[in-house]
Amino acid sequence: MNLETLDLNTYSIEQLTALISRAEATIRHKKVETADILRKQVEQTAAALGVSVNELLGLDKSSKRSATTTAKSTAKVAPKYRDAHGNTWTGRGQKPVWMRDAIAQGAKQEDFLIG
Repeated sequence: MNLETLDLNTYSIEQLTALISRAEATIRHKKVETADILRKQVEQTAAALGVSVNELLGLDKSSKRSATTTAKSTAKVAPKYRDAHGNTWTGRGQKPVWMRDAIAQGAKQEDFLIG
C-alpha cells in the first residue's frame, strides 16, 4: 500500500475513524518499543562504564557530578546594589521597593552599584 496514492475519499467516516484509531494505537506501541530499546542501550552503556544508570544520567545525589551541580545552583548571589540604609539587591528579579522609590525621586540605578 502506497500512502501517497491511497485515495482516502473512498472510505466512509467510520472506516477513516477506525483507521485513525489503529494508526494512533500503532504509534503508541512503537513509542513503547523504541523506549524499551533505548532503555536497554542506556543500561548497557552504564554497565560498560561501571556506573549506575542514575549516575550516568546525573540523577544520583551521592555522585560527585550531581553534588557539584547542586552546590552551584544553590549558591547565594552577591549583592550588586546597596543604598545608604544597607538595603541590597543582587540585580536579579524585580527591582526592590527601596530602589524603585529612590529612582522615582530622581536617583539613577547606577548610583547604587557596589564597588
